[in-house]
Amino acid sequence: MEQSRPETTMDRISLDVFSSFEAARADWEVLFANAPASAYQSFGFARDWFETFGRARGLTPMIVVARHGDGARPLALLALARSRLGPLPIAQFLGGKESNFNLGLFAADMRLDAEALRALLRRAARVGGVDLYRLGNQPQAFEGVANPLALPGSSASPSFAYGTSLPATAGELDARFSADARKKLRKKQARLEKMGALVFEHGATGARAREILEALLAQKAERLQDPSFASGAMRDFVLGLCGGALEVHALTLDARIIATYAGFTHRGRFSAMLNSFVAEEEIARSSPGDLLLHSLLRDLLSRGVARFDLGVGEARYKNAVCDETIALVDTLVPATLLGALAAPALSALIRAKRAVKQNPRLLAKLTELRRLAR
Repeated sequence: MEQSRPETTMDRISLDVFSSFEAARADWEVLFANAPASAYQSFGFARDWFETFGRARGLTPMIVVARHGDGARPLALLALARSRLGPLPIAQFLGGKESNFNLGLFAADMRLDAEALRALLRRAARVGGVDLYRLGNQPQAFEGVANPLALPGSSASPSFAYGTSLPATAGELDARFSADARKKLRKKQARLEKMGALVFEHGATGARAREILEALLAQKAERLQDPSFASGAMRDFVLGLCGGALEVHALTLDARIIATYAGFTHRGRFSAMLNSFVAEEEIARSSPGDLLLHSLLRDLLSRGVARFDLGVGEARYKNAVCDETIALVDTLVPATLLGALAAPALSALIRAKRAVKQNPRLLAKLTELRRLAR
């Protein structure tokens, strides 16, 4: 059951708007240690994303901190970036599409109702110089607590996220899959084992983690025909996170990396951020990615991890292992008259994008057009 927060007003709430990560770091770490949050709300993730993606896109940090009076402990922190939508200056979450869940950080005793939160955002907009907030891909609740920023009037995000609770034992995990599904996986694994030595690697560190991440990026670039994985911001971001909290897993065939997973573990939840497998038909037809995913689930279970998610976006393999479809919302908050005029058009664009994303035929055509345009 979701826990709600009692409603109050903006009385005596002071506001800081930081353009420096370090200036906000102390407040950030206090709130992240206790607030409902995923790994994507960590200081390190947001900072590394900005240094690779955000700065190159001309974004400016806009980190909003609310507190009960000047110098008091923080009640809320919104990790935002100032950008432009055409001529319109807007604020959106740091992390871009690399962040699968977007949330503000709120102290347990934060008592701002929807009206007060809108007023706070308008105040911050005057300091940050934005006309509109576009707060996308927000879960309506997280860790059983209602998300205060999923304000009334929010629109359904274009895509869902997918997750599941992990059982206590491997036997219970196996029972979630049909006998036919388990038989098919065993046959695929046996087929690969006939080709060479098959090894599952979990929690690689140091140079080995980097080697696996290099393979992940190369496999993504080849299979998706997307050179952005081979160089530039994505490569710098992924390899930069290697030295931090990014957890790396691989399946090898005769020491060759044929499938990978990378993600984060935070408070008993593993969030998968990236995965890959080799494009060669002889290997790919044995579903090395699925085999590694099932091995990863067993590894997480053995470590006592209770929750698992595969992030935003529809895919067959997600439905195969996740029994929870997580509805996300996009929240638009106009801060000026110009923002209020622009919001209906942007809302219509979000609805149109959702219509495409939830129509498999339209999505397939769009994906092909994007591939051809590269």
